[in-house]
Order: sequence, then C-alpha cells, then structure tokens
Amino acid sequence: MTLDLFELLETCEKLADELIECSNRARQQTFYIRLADCLEAMELELEKPLPPYLIERLTAEKLIATRPQHIAGDSELLRQYCHALTRVLRDGGQAPEVHDALNGLLFELLNLLIEDLLTPRFERA
Repeated sequence: MTLDLFELLETCEKLADELIECSNRARQQTFYIRLADCLEAMELELEKPLPPYLIERLTAEKLIATRPQHIAGDSELLRQYCHALTRVLRDGGQAPEVHDALNGLLFELLNLLIEDLLTPRFERA
C-alpha cells in the first residue's frame, strides 16, 4: 500500500512525537528506521503532481500572506536535512547529550517540514 503525501506527513508526525518521548535507544532505532523509510517515500511523493483531493485540502478561501519560515530554501531541501539527520541518529555513536540534542533538532525540523507542507497554497476562485 502506498501512502499519499499527507499520510506520510501524519506518519512522520507520529514518529517524531514517539521519538521525543522515548528514552529507550533500541526502540528509538526502530523509529529512526521507519522515519527514514517515510522520508524516502516522501521524496517520491514530492516529485509527483498533487492529486485533486490534496489540492482541495491545500486550498483556502483566502491565502495568508506569510508562510512558515524555515532554514531551507524549499520543502525538498528541508526533507533532505531531516532524512540525513535521521540516518545519523539511526547509525548511532553519539554521546548521550549530543544524541539528545540531535533528536530534539530532528523533532523541530520535522515539525517545520510538516507545517510547511500542510500550509494552503491555493486560493478558492
């Protein structure tokens, strides 16, 4: 079964929430593997044209002038940052305090990505 972009975002959000609450390293590894898979699948979804039902969900009566700001130039670059950080954390080897800081950074970056991709882009005519 293939997930659409919004389902992938929802899965990433759930995994990010689980990761930030989890202190068990073995369990975290499972979350990192699933998150990396999800972010890889998202790369393919971002390359495809949006289906009409997702365009409808990204359509608002009036667009807000500002969009979420993030450190990357676009959603794909932010997704790449999240994926790279997930792989670093999955591979391990960091001191506990570094691991915790990187895990927190991943949580923040994922939330920026999700917010950006869920922000309406189309205005109802």
